[in-house]
Amino acid sequence: EFRRVLFRSELLYRCGDHGAARERYYMAIELEPDHLEARTSLACVLAELGDEELAVAALEGVLQVQPDYADAHWHLAGIAARRGRPRDEERFLRAFVALAPDSPWARSARERLGDP
Repeated sequence: EFRRVLFRSELLYRCGDHGAARERYYMAIELEPDHLEARTSLACVLAELGDEELAVAALEGVLQVQPDYADAHWHLAGIAARRGRPRDEERFLRAFVALAPDSPWARSARERLGDP
């Protein structure tokens, strides 16, 4: 059941139906409360819907469980950038690069940091 709900959540998100995706991600998390990827994806949907406070809370919750979850740092950096919080953005980008130096997003993070 969980995998099916998660698949539908991701499909709805990719199709741009963020409201429906949000509801499905909530359902997925209800089925598997410790699934960090689902929580991170929910945070992305919440940010897309303009609920950045709740998105930040979801991502901070992920980091409380697993402080080295690189994707949460990446998404928190993006929210910090949109909010005009360069210190927070830098902190999260540096954590991301340290945790995932070979990630496809690492180059972008380094560029945003002004690092070669």
